Amino acid sequence: MTAKPTRTINRLHFSDLDPLRFEDLCLSLIYSLHPWNEVRHYGRTGSDDGVDIFAIENIEDGTQRTWLTQCKRFAKITQADLKKAVDKALKNEPDVPDVFLLIVSCDVGRKAHEAYVKHAKSKGIAYAYLWSQSVIEAKLYSERPDLLFSYFGIQLASEARKREQSLKGNLALKRRIQKELLTARVEQKDFLKLPNKRFCSSEAIIHSIDDDSYPDTHDPEEGLISGWFKLEFWNNYYNGIEFITGIRLIAERDGRWTIIPSEREEAGIETHRAWEIGRIPFRNIVDIDVGGDEFYPFPHIYCRFAEAGMPYEEFVYRLMDQTYFPLDAGDYLPYQEFMKSA
Repeated sequence: MTAKPTRTINRLHFSDLDPLRFEDLCLSLIYSLHPWNEVRHYGRTGSDDGVDIFAIENIEDGTQRTWLTQCKRFAKITQADLKKAVDKALKNEPDVPDVFLLIVSCDVGRKAHEAYVKHAKSKGIAYAYLWSQSVIEAKLYSERPDLLFSYFGIQLASEARKREQSLKGNLALKRRIQKELLTARVEQKDFLKLPNKRFCSSEAIIHSIDDDSYPDTHDPEEGLISGWFKLEFWNNYYNGIEFITGIRLIAERDGRWTIIPSEREEAGIETHRAWEIGRIPFRNIVDIDVGGDEFYPFPHIYCRFAEAGMPYEEFVYRLMDQTYFPLDAGDYLPYQEFMKSA
């Protein structure tokens, strides 16, 4: 038996990038590295004084670390060049940074790397990192395929096929929903207030694809929802279908809102009833049986309960007397925090 040929990928040609574009690539890699308090890019100004990127990292214990980064798009670099990069970066800095990161577009030998780290520490730098060509490539392929495509036009085949199949599947499902579920014609004024009037039925049965109890009812395990249940349609949205999952009491004050955990009305606080809308995205909808069966002769929707044991990607809330737009999630406060600010 002859061995199948293997597919090889050539090394990335960082030399094809303009030096400023190489800096941009380095900046993009750094942005996703840590939760930064501040990031400054000096290189493009043409007067970096040895510092291309300055950043302040937030540490978990509440402290901060300063980073200085120098980017070198060189075909080769010597031990002396590495030391010189450190000296140049520190020359005009009032304080020694906690971290110095040198990013180079070529390979670096072990001795040169160790000499660079030793020299940086002799200058008072606690952490000295060096990203060589192989390190940058590994980060692009394993962590940032989006940058791999943006800077080099390389799209990993499996990821590309996965995204393409997902997009095609979502669009096909969207067209099917429009054709088979949204069959009723309604006037514009009715659509704005009651978009569910467009559906072929007011209700649907939601099934988990892992459920085998239907049509019997059973008590779900603690912390889980039933494997099948009935919901009322509300609307379709850009990423799937919306369903009414309940009615909640909403309190509002000074542009902020919260969900009151019981039906009691809080004294001195304006309250409203609101629809709780569960959004099931296309990615969690496996199939639709429009006609249903002898038990429930209306649409059955089979879903992946892939979001913490539920099919919903999120919940939104719409005031029952003003259903045009959901309440702004950015104005939401947890109940206890809302009541403390009263």
